[in-house]
Amino acid sequence: MPQGSSTPPAGQAEIAAFVRECWRRKSSRPLPLVVLLGRPGSGKTHALDHFAHEAAGGITARIDFAPLPVQRPYETALLLAFQLTRKHPGVHPPRFPRLMLGLLALNLSDLPVDNRDAARKQLKAALTSARSSTAVGAAETAGGVLDNLGLSPVPNLELAAGLLVRGFTHLPAATVLNRALASYGQGSAQAGVEALIDLNRRARSGIEADTELVDRMLCEVFLDDLTASFAKRSRLYNCLALLDNIDRPHVTRFLQTLCRLRAEKARAGTYDPLLIVATAATTRAVPGPGDGSPDDPHIRRCDALSYAAWRPRPDGPPPDWWCPVRLRDLEEVEVALEATRYERERSRESGRPEAWVLPRAAPLIHRLTYGHPWSVRTLHDVVAALRDGQAPTDGDLRGLLRARPPRAGLPVTDVVHGRLLAGLTADQQEAALLVAAARTPRAAVNAGLLNDQPEHARDTLMRELRERLWLSRRVPEDAYTRGGRGPSGYLLTTAGSRGEPAADSTYDTQPVLHPWLRLLLLERLSAPPSGSLERWRALHSRLASWHQRQHHPLDCLYHRLAKGELQSLVDHLARGVGAADLTPWLRELYHVTAAPMYRAWLSDGPPRRQASELARELAPDAYADQTLGRPLAELCAALWLAGDPRNRLPLGNPELNHKISAMLRQVATAADADADTLLDEAIRYTD
Repeated sequence: MPQGSSTPPAGQAEIAAFVRECWRRKSSRPLPLVVLLGRPGSGKTHALDHFAHEAAGGITARIDFAPLPVQRPYETALLLAFQLTRKHPGVHPPRFPRLMLGLLALNLSDLPVDNRDAARKQLKAALTSARSSTAVGAAETAGGVLDNLGLSPVPNLELAAGLLVRGFTHLPAATVLNRALASYGQGSAQAGVEALIDLNRRARSGIEADTELVDRMLCEVFLDDLTASFAKRSRLYNCLALLDNIDRPHVTRFLQTLCRLRAEKARAGTYDPLLIVATAATTRAVPGPGDGSPDDPHIRRCDALSYAAWRPRPDGPPPDWWCPVRLRDLEEVEVALEATRYERERSRESGRPEAWVLPRAAPLIHRLTYGHPWSVRTLHDVVAALRDGQAPTDGDLRGLLRARPPRAGLPVTDVVHGRLLAGLTADQQEAALLVAAARTPRAAVNAGLLNDQPEHARDTLMRELRERLWLSRRVPEDAYTRGGRGPSGYLLTTAGSRGEPAADSTYDTQPVLHPWLRLLLLERLSAPPSGSLERWRALHSRLASWHQRQHHPLDCLYHRLAKGELQSLVDHLARGVGAADLTPWLRELYHVTAAPMYRAWLSDGPPRRQASELARELAPDAYADQTLGRPLAELCAALWLAGDPRNRLPLGNPELNHKISAMLRQVATAADADADTLLDEAIRYTD
């Protein structure tokens, strides 16, 4: 029997509960085809590992399609059937006599289809031979070897006959043969023989329509065998099929065939007991209009999963039987729990007490990766190796992305960059660097940044990023994202709110690149050999000019700041300090200071000194004004630095917070009408 519940991977508790709800067999009912969609490293395979552990000893099958050759749908059905028939103590596995009859007929290469009498005799002789003692031995031998090696069975005559015998082992031959044949002949065993002869003829015709019909017929009897195996037994669980990497077209064809058959049978109230949980790294594996955008209504969120919410109408179309679910990133508390779990694992392996170093680094790791599961684990490896269990210094953490993970010869940025962009061509990866320079990918395309790229990369990159789930909602830009306290998103506006200027682009619902991926791309774009300061400034000049032509003044300032034009931002903000309501002013401040920073501008000094140095270097005129210019320049420089969590050290009491809070209070002294808003904002950066 199955092992029972176990702890699901971090961030997947909702999915595990949903799968378990579907897997438990209360009665015959529709079952979804659950597809876990996620970027590389999002935990798809770990989810299948968890389900495999929970279902160990039950009727299960697990297939990774990545290393397998292209298969026809009926071959995939045979592979599933073979794995589902594995024996476990206390479990009666399903048998597949209908499927094996079809395979037997399919593999009779010399069946004389132009002579029906001779064909009948030869087919019946093959059925008799299949039950011989020789065939029984072949079945057990082949089955044992394939089980041990984890290989997929090749549907040849010998193995098909052997598996057919395994299906007949405990039942009288006449009963099983008549029942199985009748399923082909719509209630008549004699008509079933004729249907098998026709199946053989279609399989050899070479006509595409015949090939599709053969696949459909064999997939249908596969489901019929499963349904019949569960009809007269009281079972606590359904069958569970765990399918990894279904992105390949031939696998999708098999699953689409199953869903079409399920939808047809549901109209007669017939439901098979096969729960399929599959994984895919792109949305291309899932039928329908879903495209992977952040708010795609055709892809379900983890927190909205339930059987009641999924259950389709009995006459629902085939796409309704799919249940695509987007895996989510980890929350900060889950990153801390993963750090604790990781340290306990290391402690058990080394025999040394737990150092409790990693949980303290959880805020930094979460803000860097935004909870991307594989990246979190990779950074845990790096932090744990920095001082061999001792607390790393602030300098260690500030240079975290330049460190080298254990057993890796490359820096973290290169290792993670390669994993995250797996599946993209070299041209597409180069084009992704340019897209990262813009606030939104849409702006990069419209500004013409990809015009000089190879045609293939230019035409396919955005589709690939979207279908590979690398587009996300915009992160709210406020004190919370810069290391301050309090809620997130409190400065977001609402579209069309009264009094909002038409040119205000702080409310922008356009999808953005996942922040972790964008950070890695920007690191590469601003460092040799991919980048230079001249190239960096040229890209942002081009984007600033485009936004200016489109009448987006704040986005224009955003890219001018990325070039180093801090003085322009200070001049803009100085004109608005006297407004009666400074909430829109704060929104603009955070919006523009979210601009990326060229890495070579950063020194090894504490961020507090860097803010003053940046202000003096990049806004000398403002810095000379002690009353408003210098506080504004240092405030903007500090918030600009705080956009990267590596600058917000030491953890728990970052020096930048003191600088930002102090400068907000100084600017408040120059505010004519709404100093309270700035003073309240300053409090968000104090303990």
